Amino acid sequence: MSDAATVGEAAAPPAPSVWRNADFTRLWTGQTASLFAAQISELALPLVAVLALAASSAQVGLLTSVVKLPYLLVSLFAGVLVDRVRRRNILIATDLGRALVLSVVPVLYWTDRLGISWLYVLGFLAGCGSVLFDVAGQAYLPRLVERDQLTAGNSALGASQSAATIGGPALGGVLVQWLTAPVAVLAGAVSYLASALTISTIRHKEDRAEHAGDASPAGTLREVWAGLKFVFGNEPLRAMTIMASIFNLSFTALEVAFVQFMPRTLGLSAGEIGLVMAALGPGFLVGAAFAGRLPQRFGYGRTMLTTAAIANLVMLGLSAVHGSGLLAVGTLMLINFLFASFGVANNVTVLSIRQTLTPDSLQGRVAATNRFVAMGIAPVGALLGGFLGGAVGLRATVLITAIGLSSALLPLGLSSLARIRYDLPSPLTDGTSPSTPDTKEAAR
Repeated sequence: MSDAATVGEAAAPPAPSVWRNADFTRLWTGQTASLFAAQISELALPLVAVLALAASSAQVGLLTSVVKLPYLLVSLFAGVLVDRVRRRNILIATDLGRALVLSVVPVLYWTDRLGISWLYVLGFLAGCGSVLFDVAGQAYLPRLVERDQLTAGNSALGASQSAATIGGPALGGVLVQWLTAPVAVLAGAVSYLASALTISTIRHKEDRAEHAGDASPAGTLREVWAGLKFVFGNEPLRAMTIMASIFNLSFTALEVAFVQFMPRTLGLSAGEIGLVMAALGPGFLVGAAFAGRLPQRFGYGRTMLTTAAIANLVMLGLSAVHGSGLLAVGTLMLINFLFASFGVANNVTVLSIRQTLTPDSLQGRVAATNRFVAMGIAPVGALLGGFLGGAVGLRATVLITAIGLSSALLPLGLSSLARIRYDLPSPLTDGTSPSTPDTKEAAR
C-alpha cells in the first residue's frame, strides 16, 4: 500500500449530505419498495404452498431452496450482464419482471390452475430477478453519488434493508391474514411496480459500456473468469472474499445449532426464543444509523476491524449462557443486539471500500463474485452445523462455530485494508494494493 493510504491522522471533513442528491433519493425510495416486496413475497410464496395447495414439508423446503438457487446458478453471469448494459435499466427491468411473475400466482389460483410445480418455476424466476437487482444495485450506487458519499449512501440503503427484514415479514403476515396468501403475493408485485416507477425517474445519464464484450457463451465465460481473476488476484478484494466465505460458513453452521440450542439445551420457551431473535431488529437499525459516521471519526480500516471484532467476538458468549431465566434471556438479547449493530456497520464499511477499490467496468462482476461466494458456502455451513451438533453436542457446536466467526477477522487484520485511514482508496489495477488519491493527501 502506498504511504498516502497510511498517513494522515486528522479526520476528514464531513462529506455533503447524500440526501441532497435527488437521484440517490429516488434510488433509495425504489430500492426500499423493492426490498419490502422481496420480503413479503418470500413469506407469502411458501404460505401459498401451505395454505392454498396443502403442500408437504418437503415441498415447502424445496420451494425455499429453488428461490435461493439463482444465487448459485446465476450470480456470476448476472455480473457480466450488469457490466455490459446500463444498470438503471436492469433495476427497472428486474422490478417489472418480478411484478409480472408474482402477478401470475393469484391469476392461476383464481382460475384453479395453480400447482406446486408452477410455484417452483415462478419462485425460481423471481429469484433470478432478485439476484440481478441485488448485483445491479450495488454496482449502480457508485455512479450516482460522490466517492465520499458512498458510506452514507450504503448506510441509508442498509437501514432500508434492516427495516424490510424486520417489517416485511410482519407486513406479509398481516396481508396473508387479511387478503389470503395469493393476494398477498399480488401486493408484493404492486410494490415492485412502485419501485420500477420510482427508479425510472432517475435523471442521471449512464454512458454505454466502453466494451460490451463478446456475447457468445465462450465470451461470457471469459468475462466471468476476468471477474473472478480480478477479485482473487488483488490482495484487498481477495481478503474480503475470504472473510465473507469464512463468516458465512461459520454463521450458517451457528444458526443451525443455535436454533436447537435455545429450546433443547437452555429450555427456552417459544416466547423467550422470539424475544431473543427480536433483539436483532433494533440492532440492525441502530447499526445502519451510526455506520456512516464511524469512518469519519476513526478511519475506514480501524472502523472495519473494530466493528467486525465486536460483532464476531461477542458471539463467543452464547455458549457460556446457562438456564432459561431472565438473566439468560437478557444476555442472549444483548448478544444479538450487539452482533446486529456492529455487523451492519461492518457490512456498510466493507461494501463502501469494495466499491471504491473496483473500477466501474468491473463493479457488476465483483459484486456478483461476492454474492456467489457468500451464498454458495451457506449450504455447506448448514450441513456442518447439523453434523457437529450430533457429533459433539449443541453447546460445543455453538462454541466451535463462534470461534469460526472470530477467525474471519484474520484475513482483514493481515491485509492492507486495515491500514486505510480517512480517505477512501483509489480503484485497483491487477495485483495492486489500495491507495488514497494523492490530491486528497496533499490537501491535508
